[in-house]
Amino acid sequence: MTSPASEYKCTNCKDTSWILTAEGTYRRCDCFSKDLLKRLWSNFGMDLDKVKKLNKYKPYDEQTTKAKEKAIEYVKNYKGESMALLGQPGAGKTHIAVAIGAALLNKNIRVVYMPYLEVMQQLKANTNDEEYYNKIVSRYLKADLLIIDDLFKDKVKNGQLLKVNGYPVALTEADMKHIYRILNQRYNNQLPIIVSSECTPEMLVNLDEALARRIIEPCGNNIIVFEGKEHNYSMKNYNHEK
Repeated sequence: MTSPASEYKCTNCKDTSWILTAEGTYRRCDCFSKDLLKRLWSNFGMDLDKVKKLNKYKPYDEQTTKAKEKAIEYVKNYKGESMALLGQPGAGKTHIAVAIGAALLNKNIRVVYMPYLEVMQQLKANTNDEEYYNKIVSRYLKADLLIIDDLFKDKVKNGQLLKVNGYPVALTEADMKHIYRILNQRYNNQLPIIVSSECTPEMLVNLDEALARRIIEPCGNNIIVFEGKEHNYSMKNYNHEK
């Protein structure tokens, strides 16, 4: 016979999202925050129940083996540090970053996923709606841990910064307006980030030295730079699973 408790997703609040405290007041149940985070991830096509775990990441050389080991160690001993996964396209950086995020969410850490290009488009489109714009930005400022995926994807091709009139591309005023606020406030408040980017540390410095410092400095030893030619990790992994 099925117990009444099994009818609820959350037995603490019985799916109301509210809990009565000993003082006779109500507070939000922990499940409310978890469900909100799941929805934020799913808005960008990330189903947290289906994302690939770190143990599913398949290293293909010594470098990626060390990257996997470092990622597992990061999750195991997480104390609010930042991490950067940089360089070589197609090395599985997003797999590692998302897997870390999913693992830490299971430890009740509020991890927010921010795909760079999609979010920049969203922010630029809502610049004139101050209330909604600030609501979007607030998600990324207040997260316990923020994952910025494919940072500056639009500035890199074939492992090199794009060029305009023979000179490496620079960040535009609009780029800086949106991303600098997020990175600067998190840096000043010592809030961690995980960044994946095809840029190397040197390329980040070339784009903007002050911004690069706010990304690289908090990472300490948690910087993984993938070196080599483009590698189609996703296709290799797909063929392996077939």
